[in-house]
Amino acid sequence: MYDVIVVGAGPSGASSALFLARRGINVLILEKKKIPRYKVCAGGTSKFTFDLLEVPPEYFNAFQIERLEIIYREETKTFVVPLNSIFTLSRDQFDYKLTKLAYENGATLIDGEKVISIEEDGNNLKVKTNLGHTFSSKYIIGADGVGSVVARFLGEKFNYPMPLGIQKDIGERNLLPILKLFMGLVPMGYGWIFPKYGTLSVGLGAYRFPPKEMVKIIQFILDKFPQNNSQLLAHPIPFYRGKRRIADDKVLLVGDSAKLTDPFSGEGIRNGIKSAKIASEVILEGLNKKTSLKVYTERVYRVMARELFLSWILSGIFYKFQGKIYKRLDRYNIGEILANLTNERINYSYILKRIFKL
Repeated sequence: MYDVIVVGAGPSGASSALFLARRGINVLILEKKKIPRYKVCAGGTSKFTFDLLEVPPEYFNAFQIERLEIIYREETKTFVVPLNSIFTLSRDQFDYKLTKLAYENGATLIDGEKVISIEEDGNNLKVKTNLGHTFSSKYIIGADGVGSVVARFLGEKFNYPMPLGIQKDIGERNLLPILKLFMGLVPMGYGWIFPKYGTLSVGLGAYRFPPKEMVKIIQFILDKFPQNNSQLLAHPIPFYRGKRRIADDKVLLVGDSAKLTDPFSGEGIRNGIKSAKIASEVILEGLNKKTSLKVYTERVYRVMARELFLSWILSGIFYKFQGKIYKRLDRYNIGEILANLTNERINYSYILKRIFKL
């Protein structure tokens, strides 16, 4: 019998377990794949993320970014990125080390075992796995991403389209600390090259764009790496789509399971860990005071809803007028603005005000 079962060992699930284990809570992490395991993810995040975890970026072998290049058709603009602000991560190692931290702080880990159902059992919950095992707990955290089993238990229907990200990782030893973003490739999205230690992640994300066409378009970027033979992989991106129920009395959702990915940037790691922090606080209250977890929904949206909504609006403006906006980027220190935005020193209200002054 556990206090909490966390389903999924991605950033939001592993950090939920870490926050709770640090407080002495009896936590079980159930991960369907053996870890470390590969995840399709550009891997960009900020110093703010590591501050939330109270773990330095060096522990995760995070790659520090120093410059930003924005490419529109054949033209490139370069911006300086303040040091110690923006980083990239290899998700297999980041998730593994974060889960390892939770384990070292007292959490129990079972990987290679998939949750297939959740049932109420009096005052507790029962989780059944594909290997025929059953685990019981007082509370459950759903961190099992797109198509979440835990979200289905809360009534999610998954009957709506999601943006798609496609990516290929290319081995590279001589890496430069430069993020490359490609504008104008698709109407509602962007391309990227993100350096990580030993790897370049080359990708394209788009909303409501034919996947076969995306494969053709990303080839424009991949042609720069003619010797690469690695596999092109795809993954849906669970963007924020407005407020929804993400908790009941004993179950709550974090990160991608709660659809908290930033609609403008596509970043999910930071919001996933922010939601994990709130989830751990709500569960601690529930354990101490025997209260419902329903307050979690309001607390998450009190912190995130306005910014996620404004991010959605900004994405509509930015991606519709990519060419015009690109011509005016020289007026601003975009590297500093991006660093301040991802480290939450400025917000999307500030960005929108600047855009309307273009």
